[in-house]
Amino acid sequence: MAKALAYACDPALLAADADIALDPWQEQFVRSTAPQTIMLVPRQHGKTEAAVVKALSVATTEPDSLVLAIAPAQRLSDEFVLRCRRTYNRIKDAPALVGDAARRIGFENGSRMLALPGDNDGDTLRGLANVRLAIVDETARCSDELIAALRPMLATNPKAQLVYLSTPAGRRGTYYETWTNNDPDWDRIHIKLGSCPRITPEFLARERKNLGESRFAEEYGCEFLDSDTAAFNTSIIEAAFSTKVKALWR
Repeated sequence: MAKALAYACDPALLAADADIALDPWQEQFVRSTAPQTIMLVPRQHGKTEAAVVKALSVATTEPDSLVLAIAPAQRLSDEFVLRCRRTYNRIKDAPALVGDAARRIGFENGSRMLALPGDNDGDTLRGLANVRLAIVDETARCSDELIAALRPMLATNPKAQLVYLSTPAGRRGTYYETWTNNDPDWDRIHIKLGSCPRITPEFLARERKNLGESRFAEEYGCEFLDSDTAAFNTSIIEAAFSTKVKALWR
């Protein structure tokens, strides 16, 4: 009970009890009450780790809460729940998990965490309701139909939070549009390459050499690039619909 109260006051304490040292931006995220958060974070810079702490802080301090982990493939959402389980088990004197299975975790206070697949159009996910926290990992690689099916699940929970975390995957889709539309209803977290002390410049130099400039810019520089298979560059398509260019026959 004492731990739950402490985590409710400061979710970052859960990370400390699990021997996780959060970066400042991660601490800010796990403490945030923003209803919608979108992250643009390079690979291996801690976005999933922060989301794990966030998920556990909700599940352990708010009885009967429902936390969803969604990813483009079932194995990815399963991995998220596995990381949550391992992190929770590192907390000393934490109550034993109940209803523990490969794709779900049950907590003593009645909260649940479910791993859901994102490799479909969302029809198989319908039916869940009163979701407290939905974390969409690699959102840029999830279908627009999946996200459209997910969003109404948070409608009836007054504390509901939706989190998109990803690296870019082209200049299209819900994730790209959400990041670039400057909607003030979204809390935005943008972490730049080189800000993670756990990744050395030598490693990044090797990655740039082996991945090539375009792939490196996408995976680590978080740049939204056109697909190599696109017939036309996005800027050309956007220019075609510009109202600044007058027709020749006018």
